[in-house]
Amino acid sequence: MQVHVGRLGAALRDRGCDPFELDEAFWRTLATLDSEFGPWAGAWESWFERWLDHLAGCSRVPSPAMREAWRAADGELHLWDLPVPGAAECLRRLREAGLRLGIVSNADGRIAGALGRAGLHDLVEVVVDSGVVDVAKPDPGIFSHALAPLGLAPEETWYLGDTVVYDAAGARAAGLLDWIVDHRGLRSGCHPRRVSSLGEFADAVLAARAPGPG
Repeated sequence: MQVHVGRLGAALRDRGCDPFELDEAFWRTLATLDSEFGPWAGAWESWFERWLDHLAGCSRVPSPAMREAWRAADGELHLWDLPVPGAAECLRRLREAGLRLGIVSNADGRIAGALGRAGLHDLVEVVVDSGVVDVAKPDPGIFSHALAPLGLAPEETWYLGDTVVYDAAGARAAGLLDWIVDHRGLRSGCHPRRVSSLGEFADAVLAARAPGPG
């Protein structure tokens, strides 16, 4: 899932701002979660407005306008409700192969509704929202809320995320095999299991399950 840049862009234009390449600006700003805004920066409430200021700078709009537009666009509906390319196809392929699927998200209690609007909710069995279970990545404890209902052991479970210091670190600490998807090639850190798309990840999963020769 990513920010619905169409709704955010409309909110900015309502405020007299014409954002520059807002989608690209979003992905560049998301990458800062592995650098400037990692877990060492504290609780997200302490740095979120500075994160929005970074998004404002990348999209060439004033910071106050970005903050106001975000609040407006994220008010009634959770703004993180746009599926990334290939999301539904990836989930369907894995589901059709008989895999148990779940989503573990750092969110504010509204991710289930966002997944429903994106057409993804019914493709997974479990949705864990940190705002509901009161534990967030990289705390490995959040993963137990998905593993238990799925009946899976950590060592037999793969987890794909888009940040190294939140997603991969938390999954690895919980005993899962951690993977990273770098949609735009903007991640500067190294990771041994890295894909550039959800389709590539599905290929890797299905290849690992394929029987060997003979």
